[in-house]
Amino acid sequence: MLALLRPALWLGSCLRGYHMHAASTQQRGDTSLVLVDEARRFIQDCLLRVGVSPSKVRCISEFLVVADYRGNYGSGLNRLDYYLSDLQSGHAKVGAEPSIISETVSTAHVNGNSALGVFVGNFCMDLAVKKAEDSGIGFVVAQQSHDIGMASWFTFRAAGKGLAGIVMSNSAPTMMGPNSKSASIGSNCFAFCVKGEEYHFVLDMATSVKDIGAVEWAWANDEYIPHGWAANEGGLSTCFPSLALRTPLLFPAGGHKGYCLSAVIDILCGVLSGAQYATHITMDQNQPSNLGQVFIALDPEFFLPNFMERFDDFCGRIQNSQPADDSEPIRLPGELERMHMNYVEDLRAFAYPNSLLTKYKEVAERLCVKPIELAFDRCQSRKSF
Repeated sequence: MLALLRPALWLGSCLRGYHMHAASTQQRGDTSLVLVDEARRFIQDCLLRVGVSPSKVRCISEFLVVADYRGNYGSGLNRLDYYLSDLQSGHAKVGAEPSIISETVSTAHVNGNSALGVFVGNFCMDLAVKKAEDSGIGFVVAQQSHDIGMASWFTFRAAGKGLAGIVMSNSAPTMMGPNSKSASIGSNCFAFCVKGEEYHFVLDMATSVKDIGAVEWAWANDEYIPHGWAANEGGLSTCFPSLALRTPLLFPAGGHKGYCLSAVIDILCGVLSGAQYATHITMDQNQPSNLGQVFIALDPEFFLPNFMERFDDFCGRIQNSQPADDSEPIRLPGELERMHMNYVEDLRAFAYPNSLLTKYKEVAERLCVKPIELAFDRCQSRKSF
């Protein structure tokens, strides 16, 4: 079984950019395999127990499972406990549905009504797609929304229709500005997806060096974080995720450039939409969520009929450039995620840290649902998967 766990640990470390600290083989093996279907089953059972309808449960579970499937572990099963807590406290509303405040042929202003972000995002992007199909572009802003998790999920809805998708969201202040030791803005996310005949381009990034989910995942794996990811309470860089999570204080990607990009996103998502922004965003779970988001769908062929041909040529020129290290090929955004997807498909399981599984054992007891069953309780060899 240890032979199965080692590749999972190695690949997870490479794909997430984490650096394992010096540890014994036993410490590195502090991970267990969970079949994909079992992770999905557990998520659905928990959501049903807090009053989510079966149709919505399926949507949320796929949303979280796909995040883990793509190697974005900070936004997958790791976030379930937060969603359960927000639904139970009223920070997000179980039965809420987004509604349109106003719209034109190519724009719309949406009230998320504190529904979970996945439902607000699906609603807004589908609306943007319809407008783009009619007019070439759809630009939708949302207020009173919730955390949208893996933002690229929503861009896929546009790409599946042959469109380019762009998603932005603000978030609670966790990022420091230049020469600051307090958080004044969120590590606001930006996602972009477009596909041609040969290439797919999928960008999903935070404006901080790493988002808070990556720090949480490092803590769950008992790993150090590289200096430059996050700061301690004094504003100094730390390699200990436990210290980084106390405040938290994240460093912007690229220094002032990441900070400025995050500010632009917050102006579009928070200020423009009528949602909360910057330090107005509350972390009080007893208050309804009021995050702001932007969803854009764009029909490239509305501007240029041979866009796909030119896009494939663009990607090919980047990928075929001379690598500095011949053993490391040039990769387009989204290719590392594809590698992880292939790995999960081969194994049909996720490698989760035991600390995370222990937490969800407690959640299962609290909600009176069947706890997560480990894959090696059923399977003794890779062929069994």
